[in-house]
Amino acid sequence: MKKAFLLLLSIFILSSCSKGDKDNITEDYNSIVILKVDYMTNKFEGGYEQQVNSFGNISLYYKPTNDLLFDGSIIWMGTGTINYPKIFIPASKYSLLESPITKPEDSKFKCIFGTPPTDYSLIWNSINRLTIVSNCLDSKKKIDLFLYTPSVGAGNPNDWDWIIVMNRTIKYDPIKYK
Repeated sequence: MKKAFLLLLSIFILSSCSKGDKDNITEDYNSIVILKVDYMTNKFEGGYEQQVNSFGNISLYYKPTNDLLFDGSIIWMGTGTINYPKIFIPASKYSLLESPITKPEDSKFKCIFGTPPTDYSLIWNSINRLTIVSNCLDSKKKIDLFLYTPSVGAGNPNDWDWIIVMNRTIKYDPIKYK
């Protein structure tokens, strides 16, 4: 229960901060941004950001610290669930840019599990106006993604989601925080 409370508190704090609200930052740090896009409609559904200090399942860990980033069950002839993160911040809570961000070259994308999409632009167009995506592109790191299919066998594509994993570095400015 204590972990769930801390997770919810962390999500609230992260979602309520704006660029100028980082008064407690004392050094650069990385955070991982996970965004969810519906497979059938390519509509952005929500996301999650974490500072990183049946048939089966798929788990994704941040290698340097072994922090869990994603965990979802996969059920044969059924439907699994996303176990972690438990809560995605709704799409409506993300700030938008006035103009869409140009899609990076396909070589900047890396499918980390399963078959890569045939057209990255369909997924990209769902997230190309998000301010957080613009911030993540500044890190110049690859954009990881995979298709989470909680149902296999006679799976239902309406249950599937693209999971996009991006990295952003939040810079510490010692002059600003004195």
